Amino acid sequence: MKVIEITNAYDSAEEAYADWTLFAEEGVKGIVQAVARSFGRDYGLTLEAEDAYQEAQIILATQSRKARAALAQGPGVLHRWLHQRLRDRFLTEAGHRAGHASYDVLTGAA
Repeated sequence: MKVIEITNAYDSAEEAYADWTLFAEEGVKGIVQAVARSFGRDYGLTLEAEDAYQEAQIILATQSRKARAALAQGPGVLHRWLHQRLRDRFLTEAGHRAGHASYDVLTGAA
């Protein structure tokens, strides 16, 4: 008998379903572009603006229920919410990378 390990690549069941209809809402595309530009400007070494734009779209589609709730409170709330999601995702990763040193640096070979 084979045992198959099932892994879940999503943090929540909501993320397993991508809802792209949020982009049809007025002003959402501009908010995503503004967040991506500001993230690329402020954290360009971690994530470039074009990549931030794509990641922001994915976040909106996979967390559409939360994004809609933020948009219902106003465009500024969605902007802040989306920027926080990008920051949480990529600055945590960048912080972990910054804490590592290469073997060459540790041994003095570099």
